[in-house]
Amino acid sequence: MDEKYWDKVAVDYDSEIFNVLANDRDEIIVSYVSKFGSEKKAACDFGCGVGKFLPVLAENFRHVYAIDISGSLLSQAKEACDGFDNISYFKKDLSIDKLKPEQVDFALCVNVLIMPDSEIRAGIIKAISEHLRKGGYFLLVVPSLESALYTDFRLLQWNLKEGMDYQESIEELQDGDSTDLELRQGLIEIDGVATKHFLKEELLAMFKDRAFEIISVEKVQYSWKTEFEKPPRWMAEPYPWDWLIILKKVKK
Repeated sequence: MDEKYWDKVAVDYDSEIFNVLANDRDEIIVSYVSKFGSEKKAACDFGCGVGKFLPVLAENFRHVYAIDISGSLLSQAKEACDGFDNISYFKKDLSIDKLKPEQVDFALCVNVLIMPDSEIRAGIIKAISEHLRKGGYFLLVVPSLESALYTDFRLLQWNLKEGMDYQESIEELQDGDSTDLELRQGLIEIDGVATKHFLKEELLAMFKDRAFEIISVEKVQYSWKTEFEKPPRWMAEPYPWDWLIILKKVKK
């Protein structure tokens, strides 16, 4: 993971990074945090960024641990959550560093597993598993590969409705960055950065042989305005989405 990259992003975080909490149409993540919350339990936001989800966690759990690789992002998180006295902050690289927080009952990880390197992603999952108590729950949100491809279809459909011929419409979809090999790995270029996207079946296979029981796989749905500046009125549901997977730790 690249600490310098995220320190740079911290300068203008809100315009650089998509706000999942603000755009979750059905508030499904907040509803799950509330469901699993308890005044007797502890939670951790693994890759907390500027702390968008920390107030929600702090209001629902006895204590919250906030971990991020970027000191600049953590500083912003501390400032934003100044009114909460039940949050502890740790600057750590989840893929390699040993973590100090005690084991927790609930783990939140929202669009952190986006790097191209599968070994780094595996290291992060391992770290989260090690710090989640047996019987604890893990809420993971990741970009959906199906949604990315579906969004391309919607743009093609839109262009054709506006009178553009098919070949021109196809050429507009080709940004010249993502290669066939990258796409086969679920890597899609976003602002020039290869970003990992996941198939639903890929997530099921990833956790099948790990220390988790898969409870549910659902969609975190967003407005079409998150994909296009001025989407036409006819462009309604199905909406674009990220995958949300709920896991229960069943083995130490």
